[in-house]
Amino acid sequence: DELKNMEEQRKGFVANVSHELRSPITSIAGYLQGMLDGTIPPQDQRKYMQVVYDETQRLTRLIRDLLDLSRIESGNVPMNPVDFNINELMRRVLIKYEGRIEEKNMEVEADFAGEPCTVHADVDRIEQVVSNLVDNAIKFCGQYGKLTLRTKVEKGTCIVSVIDDGAGIDEKDLPHVFDRFYTVDKAHTSGKGTGLGLSIVKQILLQHGHDITVVSTQGQGTNFTFSLDMAAAAGTKK
Repeated sequence: DELKNMEEQRKGFVANVSHELRSPITSIAGYLQGMLDGTIPPQDQRKYMQVVYDETQRLTRLIRDLLDLSRIESGNVPMNPVDFNINELMRRVLIKYEGRIEEKNMEVEADFAGEPCTVHADVDRIEQVVSNLVDNAIKFCGQYGKLTLRTKVEKGTCIVSVIDDGAGIDEKDLPHVFDRFYTVDKAHTSGKGTGLGLSIVKQILLQHGHDITVVSTQGQGTNFTFSLDMAAAAGTKK
């Protein structure tokens, strides 16, 4: 049964990769052919060249994320844990997404544990985790939505939450949100992502010896929560 399940997962993965690669390649080929045979007039070519460029960027993101996920799962990405202030990292991520937050007139709440909240983890990988979760939260929030970032300390562990009051996730979808290529809207990436972000997030946290959970209610929002080890001793905090 386990082998059968693995084979079904492999087939599904190959099918999804094929779909995600074929879609942008078909688009690129179609627009280039239209420009070569004159179907697309010269005055419109700049507009369609931008579409071609966007599709190549989409392919680049997909290939990068596939390689990233493969390396992490195989253990070929060394983790470089250091002590750092998780609150400060989350502030930096918010600044990175400031433009998109302002576009949607979103309210942001930072409910952080006492300063500094020093954890021991790979700072670059955890920034990747937080960035992915914040990106998702913004994507599924409407105008004037609310984004909450929270940290709290419990028994030597820092609990990190990224919460939004957006569309939420259907109960039947919740068990699958960390699966490769699984998208809640079933419309694959629609050019906006690769469907691999949350899979990468989960693998990064598993590499740190921790996991991530999700609680969501349709129409009310979503809460992603993960944990990290606090710095071992107060004397090592920075």
